[in-house]
Amino acid sequence: MTIPSTLRVDTALCTACRACELACHYHHTGSFGIVKNSVHIDYNADTSEVSIRFDETCDRCSSERKPLCAAYCGPGAILVR
Repeated sequence: MTIPSTLRVDTALCTACRACELACHYHHTGSFGIVKNSVHIDYNADTSEVSIRFDETCDRCSSERKPLCAAYCGPGAILVR
């Protein structure tokens, strides 16, 4: 899945802290983890490149006030448009 149209992603700001993955997993399961999340952070230690991708299970946190991945992204790499 591509980045949801309601979100703006800036990988240059991402620190690969994975807070978005934890928040997403919480949205889907009610507990913290990184197994059932729709947002995925990939960090390449050799190049220091970060990619942020969303899979088909992303529902844009329809039951939340705003997408939790954006709400808990400290560096502001994921924002609501």
